[in-house]
Amino acid sequence: MKNLSLLMLCGLFLSSATLGREWNTENESWSVQSSEKQFEDKSGVIYKASKYAQGNTLSSMPSTQLKTVANDTHKKMELAKMLTVRPEAKAFNQEFWIFDAWVEFYSDDDGDGYFNHFSVEFDADTGYSAAEVYARLYLGKDEVFREYHSTSNFNIFSDNSNDSFVVESELLNGFSSAEYEVLIELYDAYSDELVAVYDGNDDADLFLLSIESQEYETTQGIIVHEHGGSVGLLGLLLIPLLLMMRKYKKRG
Repeated sequence: MKNLSLLMLCGLFLSSATLGREWNTENESWSVQSSEKQFEDKSGVIYKASKYAQGNTLSSMPSTQLKTVANDTHKKMELAKMLTVRPEAKAFNQEFWIFDAWVEFYSDDDGDGYFNHFSVEFDADTGYSAAEVYARLYLGKDEVFREYHSTSNFNIFSDNSNDSFVVESELLNGFSSAEYEVLIELYDAYSDELVAVYDGNDDADLFLLSIESQEYETTQGIIVHEHGGSVGLLGLLLIPLLLMMRKYKKRG
């Protein structure tokens, strides 16, 4: 039984390592559609996709949605970045910071507690009377962050709390059911310098967010969502171990 236990532990280790690589793989594709709002000005839909998803994101959309995209000049497609190291703003820059952030969830079609439609609102401040900035927003797990939206340039005014910026997003594909962290990078629009970073270490509201993309939203049958990977792959890896357990029981 000692050998059997060792085999089971090895199998679980291999399966978790394989599943973890699915999120870390650079050729993994993902796509998101978002809109942004400050004050009463709201943008059209902006599509963000990894370079591997760009080619098929539009072709996979329903025809009605595709027609809307084609007719709306405010909509655009942008390639997404991926971070494997948490960014840091320059230590000497004390003129910009993010004061607070909030997350609101909207739709969970299959009622499993994981949402594909949500918004992030954040309040950026500056030591100047006014400044023009832009932000990049990421979703991360296992210390790997996928960019899901980059904002247009917007103005912030000193430490005014009424100039907050809202990004409302729907995850189209590439995000399995899991708890994610939001990371926000703030840039000076004039110099393109990274001037502030805000994440789950700074604000618990940005940590452990139950999220999934649309391909994991289903109301047909019962679907078991494994955090960070595929149930089918795990099951295949465990089959030899279960057969070996039966063999030991028969010998006993």
